[in-house]
Amino acid sequence: MFEELLELYKSKAADTERKLKEEQSMIAMIMAVEHMSEMLSAKQRDVELLGRLIDQVDRLSKEVADLKSQLKARQGRASSQSQTSGNGTESRALDTHANTLIELMSERPGRYSTSDLVEMLGLNKTTVISVMKRAVDLDPRHIKLTQGKRRKLTLSFTPDESVEGEIMESSQDGDEDRVRLELMAMT
Repeated sequence: MFEELLELYKSKAADTERKLKEEQSMIAMIMAVEHMSEMLSAKQRDVELLGRLIDQVDRLSKEVADLKSQLKARQGRASSQSQTSGNGTESRALDTHANTLIELMSERPGRYSTSDLVEMLGLNKTTVISVMKRAVDLDPRHIKLTQGKRRKLTLSFTPDESVEGEIMESSQDGDEDRVRLELMAMT
């Protein structure tokens, strides 16, 4: 009887010990999963932070490009002012501004409204309209002047690849003449 009790206690002790080991291993597994979860959430925060940093770098690079173009425009304007200080002829100043505008637009092709060019060149609106007309006169293959709704003028630059692909139509010449006449009426 004593031996049976001893066996019974030994089996219960073994069961209790086995359950204890199972519970300890379960607790260790839960802690490992919790640790992995914390690591993943930290990495997720790092990924979000990297995304925000990339967005900031993109925004800053655009701002740097804008500042570079403004600086080039101001340098062109300063050199044109020093060249025209003798007689003060407007045609040389317009040519210089138009050449600067063509150079800027060749670096960043696209469509620019009058207000965009006012901001980019740092000139007043009337002067910018004159510069736009002069740029079209200097480089008609690449620079196109169009008039949108409410007499809004836009200047667009088309690179060489797209100019070769397009064939000028005679109806477009009539539209350009009409735009020029309306433009002259505005200034």
